[in-house]
Amino acid sequence: MNYKKIKIFIRKIGYHSKPTFIIVGAQKAGTTGLYRTLIEHSQIVGSTRKEINYFDNDEWYLKNKIEEYHSYFPFPNKIAKSQLVFEATPEYLYHPKAAERIFNYNSKMKIIIMLREPSSRAFSAWSMYHFNFKTGKNSSLHDPRTFKEAISQDHKNIEDSNFYNNQRGYIARGIYYKQIEEYLKYFPKEQVLFVESSRLLTDHENVMHRIFDFLNVQIEPVPLKIKNKSKKDTPNINHKDIDNLKDFYQYYNEKLFDLIKQKYDWNV
Repeated sequence: MNYKKIKIFIRKIGYHSKPTFIIVGAQKAGTTGLYRTLIEHSQIVGSTRKEINYFDNDEWYLKNKIEEYHSYFPFPNKIAKSQLVFEATPEYLYHPKAAERIFNYNSKMKIIIMLREPSSRAFSAWSMYHFNFKTGKNSSLHDPRTFKEAISQDHKNIEDSNFYNNQRGYIARGIYYKQIEEYLKYFPKEQVLFVESSRLLTDHENVMHRIFDFLNVQIEPVPLKIKNKSKKDTPNINHKDIDNLKDFYQYYNEKLFDLIKQKYDWNV
């Protein structure tokens, strides 16, 4: 039996740590930056891989290989009793069954949901698929369409769009209230924290204090770790396409604000 199999066996018989909280999304809303920022805190330990994708991977999840999920977290002897363990997987917000699966795994789990103005989120996602995925391991996900073409096709199919038939979901992923309703079906509101991505940049200290209070850890100064790999110089983009998308989202944004009892300046 090799060392890797020994470690999996040890976790299978119950010796493992588990996440106390999860950042569940949204895609292109700064989850990587928040993950990197949080692991700077002395009481917080991140998974060895930022995006584990266990609860959104139907094949993996249905095989019930929970010990493989736990292999991304340190053994209990490697962390202090006061430390919290977490992971961050943006797909968990968009996947229709992830909320229920996380609840079944741990009904006391704390959930952090990062939100970004949805039209800029859609553009950032398109930029990632269009520019970053031309080559390399993600080349199968490359989107050759222009932003206008991608959004136009998404509009036509928006009523039937979901995780399984439109994984890019440029528009659907930004209709946040539907996704958050699914989490609030299972988790009480006091276990869910919403973080608006631009405020993490403009009001970093206060936002981090709110997160630390939510997690019940001590307040510490932590440097902001933000890096947007999908940002590209795209002078040929017609900003009217983004403005039209903003108009489309106004109705859904208001439903979101009413649901979470918070209002952001996205509709201005």
